[in-house]
Amino acid sequence: MQLAGLLIALTGLIGAWVTRVTLGSDLGAAQRELLGLQDGETALSFVVAGRDLFYGEGESTPIYDAEGTITGWQFDGEVGARGVNTDTILYVNLIGSDLTLIAIPRDLFVGPGTRRINGTLAREGPEGLMQRVEAAVGLPVDDYVIIDLTIFQSLVDALGGVEVNVPERMYYRDVAGGLTIDLQPGPQTLDGQAASEFLRYRQFIRGDIDRLDNVKRLAYAMLARVKELNVRTVGLLPDLLTTYLEQVETSVRPTLAARLLPRIADLEIRSATLPTLEVEREGAMGLVADPVDVRAFLASTFGGTAPTFDTAPERTLLIRNRSGDATLGTWYRDRLVAMGAPEDRILVQDGSYDPSGTRVLATAASWSDADYYASLLGTGKQQVESLGWRDGVRIDIELVLGGDAFTKTPMGTAALHPILTPDATTNDAALIPLEP
Repeated sequence: MQLAGLLIALTGLIGAWVTRVTLGSDLGAAQRELLGLQDGETALSFVVAGRDLFYGEGESTPIYDAEGTITGWQFDGEVGARGVNTDTILYVNLIGSDLTLIAIPRDLFVGPGTRRINGTLAREGPEGLMQRVEAAVGLPVDDYVIIDLTIFQSLVDALGGVEVNVPERMYYRDVAGGLTIDLQPGPQTLDGQAASEFLRYRQFIRGDIDRLDNVKRLAYAMLARVKELNVRTVGLLPDLLTTYLEQVETSVRPTLAARLLPRIADLEIRSATLPTLEVEREGAMGLVADPVDVRAFLASTFGGTAPTFDTAPERTLLIRNRSGDATLGTWYRDRLVAMGAPEDRILVQDGSYDPSGTRVLATAASWSDADYYASLLGTGKQQVESLGWRDGVRIDIELVLGGDAFTKTPMGTAALHPILTPDATTNDAALIPLEP
């Protein structure tokens, strides 16, 4: 039963794989090139997040040994597994047997102000977390898996521990939780408790970036242990899988995991951390994701090709704002101009609210030129017979901002991404400070 739980936590993220054989068709041409997908290949993606511990109100009192030395702390408040913050967030992509883990830094700014992505689950739920990760990586996310720390500990114990090379001495005392982390450097077998401490430790020179490296180390160790145990020989009953899925918050259907088991031992895992820039906002330090850097990073990670946007088409673009926010049309226009689009050929018009997705419309004559905007925004195209005229100008391409316009990449919300403009001296992308 414990091994069943491990398989849910480790591979529940790919549970829908066996039923989505045409998922790759949902990706745009530029996104398929970015992932290096060949004809007939499909991709499936997930957000996997681990909840941090929850601490209620209470007080900590010291525990002394016979010599009067403090050896620990007794906390009389509530300590639970279902914390409000997500201590670990991973974007996971599966192509064939290649499983790619991209760690999302917990201090990534999302939305206006100084809100960070590690609080998104509490504010917006798992679907909101999926949208925030989509905006950060510029790729769709199909499902989510939310795992509690206590479940994770039992899963590692079910394996009999995992072999991990601890990179340095890790010592930290958590007074509120009565927790002491004390791990020596070097290769060793970690049980569930030690593995959870290995993940939670943050006292690194590079902070959260080094902790994310530990997340990836442990993921490799767990997959290696699963392969060592040869899970192909393990039979799992549907009711057993359902029992464990009741402890894991996920959009993946439980009946799919049993069909996935024969493929687990064939998985090849690779990992990386989303590139970010440190910025100060409203007096707080945090991280933002540069969309140009992210595209280059994804192309390198997946062996694909990043789209280039050196020259905008000399076509008239109408931005029809149907997002429900009267200011978003102008905001998009300014960002497109900042990224090289011709200002004198962009018009903005407000329309009624449209809850459907943002999209690019083009005629047969402007179809290929519309790729510039579709690829830039990571959205789809639709062909129409004619786009008409406005202010005496023929419209060649129309960008319809729908209900999801706040989450499109590389636009995002005004506080999500830095603004990119061509640098006249270096011809490289230069960063301009954001206004919330």
